[in-house]
Amino acid sequence: MVGVVAALALLGCGSKTGLFAPDAEAPFDASIDGPLDAFVPPDRFVPPDAFVPPDVCVELPPMEPPRSVDVSFVSRVLSAEVYFLVDVTGSMGEEIGEIRARLRDTIIPGIAGQIPDVRFSVARYADFPVDPYGSDGRTSGMPADDLYRLEQRSTTDIDAVQRALDRLERQGGGDLPEATVEALWVTATSDAPMRLVPARSCPAGTVGYPCFEREGSRIFLLFTDAPTHNGPGGSDRYAPVLGFRNHTYEETVMELRTIGAKVLGLYSGDGTDIGLPQLQNLARDTGAVRPDGTPIVFDIGTNGASLGSDVVEAVRTLVEEVPIDVDALTEDWPGDAADATEFVTEIVAASADPASGATRLPDRFVDVRPGTRVTFSIMLANERFVRMEEPQVFRMIVVLRGDGVTRLSETIVDIVVPAIDGDGCDELGR
Repeated sequence: MVGVVAALALLGCGSKTGLFAPDAEAPFDASIDGPLDAFVPPDRFVPPDAFVPPDVCVELPPMEPPRSVDVSFVSRVLSAEVYFLVDVTGSMGEEIGEIRARLRDTIIPGIAGQIPDVRFSVARYADFPVDPYGSDGRTSGMPADDLYRLEQRSTTDIDAVQRALDRLERQGGGDLPEATVEALWVTATSDAPMRLVPARSCPAGTVGYPCFEREGSRIFLLFTDAPTHNGPGGSDRYAPVLGFRNHTYEETVMELRTIGAKVLGLYSGDGTDIGLPQLQNLARDTGAVRPDGTPIVFDIGTNGASLGSDVVEAVRTLVEEVPIDVDALTEDWPGDAADATEFVTEIVAASADPASGATRLPDRFVDVRPGTRVTFSIMLANERFVRMEEPQVFRMIVVLRGDGVTRLSETIVDIVVPAIDGDGCDELGR
């Protein structure tokens, strides 16, 4: 299963979630009117003079039978990026008002009740400012449409999120279909025409135009009442005279899967167009589906009256019902003299509890339901390093990964080749 996002809790061996997400915030881009979290580069876990204790220490004498490190996780969403992507074309006024009104009293408390660590971001879109697709600012008497505009990058600052929603203003939109697919493309890739969308520079290690943190789920809440240009099957394609490069639905879905984004649809159209079926296709194609295969898409009414409760229900469905695929990989700790992953001979999907909660393959679990504990055995052998006067320490990271894309949790493992006198983990205080 591709494009599904989740985070898991490590049981018993100290998994690190959000390892690169410090709380400090500093100004970044005045055009976004929001704070930028201080960033720790991915190759700097801590200051170089600080010691990070391992979660697991295992002794590995030379030329002895392989040993294993077991790592267990319970499938549960602990950390997430919730991204509001809002169609602001003329007919969306009431829905925008409902999002603003329901953010603090319904949406934020409801989502926070489901996910302990959540960050929010806000963007709006309309269409290319080229007649007949959108207003060019010259002929319609309206300001030029924005293809895409990020109002608030990823943050935990709810006041900043509220201000971003308060800045949403209606635009013309031109013809009926809007630039939904192109807005999703820009979100996932940061690739957009420079004449229309400001160049976005995110810190290394973050993802997408809104600078999503590297760890955690990516939940896209897409609000629209219209179909999209360049939709599934090539519907409502832009004409070549558009003058700007644009992207197909298939290209965009591939990029959304690459960043592990799930797109949940909130539809407020009247049902006379193909907007709702398109949202359902988008949810299916990004893995936002219930266990029975139905897409997580809500019809919130033409005025958005049920918007607040439906947003919360959409996130609840994702958290409590949607299964994920889980595998594990190992990475060498940066700066070591040797690559600790050379000790790894095999990664085995050992067990699921309950067994019915996942399908176990040799090296991964598929369709892991929320609440299921999965255990991996990391098999280790030392066929290279001999004992020396002092213990030798090699460090690696075991990464839990969702659907082959999203980094969900990390466990620090120290591999110690004992000294000639037998000193090992205990003597090193590990």
